[in-house]
Amino acid sequence: MTLAVEAISVWSDDDVDDVTALVRTLGYDVDSAAMRRRLERLTPAAGHRTWVTRDDSGRVSSVSGAQVTWAYSADEPTAQLLLLVVRDDARHAGTGSALLAIFESWAREQGARRLSAVSAAATDSAHRFYQKRGYHEAGVRYTKLA
Repeated sequence: MTLAVEAISVWSDDDVDDVTALVRTLGYDVDSAAMRRRLERLTPAAGHRTWVTRDDSGRVSSVSGAQVTWAYSADEPTAQLLLLVVRDDARHAGTGSALLAIFESWAREQGARRLSAVSAAATDSAHRFYQKRGYHEAGVRYTKLA
């Protein structure tokens, strides 16, 4: 069986509910209305791409999202993987690896030579996932709430 990864930019109510549930597993407090607003901003026209996989019933079982950014330090864009989360019952089937491979292919198509992955879930398993696939820690990101 081949895992089907789908690029998505039009969201049904069920899709939004499923993505909301997945994002909540990362510890974020979000409801479906707020998630819909976010998803509707994160469009290909704005430099973003979102991918999902679905279970046998057609529900979203994983989601990943990325953006292309430009920096002062390089002539090529950087592609950032902003989100990758797989529902518990869909893990250990290559889903995360498939989503990461799609992201990397898309990044190359955008001309990105540098790829970064944001790991919001500060878990050893998430860190190991990226490290096993050639990603390494690169600096520290500081955040301040305004």
